[in-house]
Amino acid sequence: MEFATVHSILTVILFVGFVAFVIWAYSKKRKSDFEEAANLVFDDEPESGKQHSKREKEHE
Repeated sequence: MEFATVHSILTVILFVGFVAFVIWAYSKKRKSDFEEAANLVFDDEPESGKQHSKREKEHE
């Protein structure tokens, strides 16, 4: 096989893999997983008005 043939085959394989990955990532089955992951940052926040940091308590 020539280098150009191998390069072309590899390009097609990588393109098909990329398209498969995009379809998998944006499928409706994954939507709930991504919504859950997007809200993880808010899970550690204290509820407003219930907890104060040490710095806020020192200034009161």
